[in-house]
Amino acid sequence: MLHLLSTVVLLLIAAGVYYRKRTRLHLGLMTGAFVLDVALVLWIEITRHAVEQTVNPDHHTGALLWFHIAVSVGVLVAYVWQIQLGRRLLRGLAAARGLHLKLGATFCTLRLLNYVTSFLIV
Repeated sequence: MLHLLSTVVLLLIAAGVYYRKRTRLHLGLMTGAFVLDVALVLWIEITRHAVEQTVNPDHHTGALLWFHIAVSVGVLVAYVWQIQLGRRLLRGLAAARGLHLKLGATFCTLRLLNYVTSFLIV
């Protein structure tokens, strides 16, 4: 179920990138992806106690899991930055566009890595 929802997030992101020139549609798709992604993170924490398991010294956590965690945190940070840059663009600050595009490419790469590693750590 979580992988299906994560796939939906990726499809929303892909659609958001595709419709990047249609501002309102882009905004809606990316907001939907963000909300669903944050809900997934919260669900995983609430149902699996992911943070507690990770920091528990009795629980074995391999390098791949730590990589997945780092990428996941990077995705969340990139979401926040992208939202801030997008808000600047909506206010007409065209100077934010270059960074929004570059960070967008980084964000998409991180989110794809998150998706792939989520299948490897189950």
